[in-house]
Amino acid sequence: MVARIRARLRKTRPETDRSPRTARFAGWTAEFDRYVLRAEDGSEVPFSHAEGEVLRLFLEAPKRLISRAQMQESLGGAAGDSFDRAMDVRISRLRTKLGEDPKNPRLIKTIYGAGYIFLGDVTWD
Repeated sequence: MVARIRARLRKTRPETDRSPRTARFAGWTAEFDRYVLRAEDGSEVPFSHAEGEVLRLFLEAPKRLISRAQMQESLGGAAGDSFDRAMDVRISRLRTKLGEDPKNPRLIKTIYGAGYIFLGDVTWD
């Protein structure tokens, strides 16, 4: 119950009160105010708001397992196959934008039957 209340409060909090807007990890900089991933070479890759929500969730809990139930609670959404498929698509698109090998991703790992884990070290500005 407490987790649900916290998730709701995060969703209703004005954007200006949100935690830092820039995160650095594995040679990337995620700029959440511009919805852009910037590589070390300066190239930029845009990401959608939905992809940004998933990325922020991973970056706020690095090296910790995030179950689909936790994702659903934090991001909202109805239970069922449509939510699961939407998460699969968002994570797949993030992996592509981060240049991940789909057969052996190094940052966003799928733990079969449990959820996902983000393996990079993260610093927030």
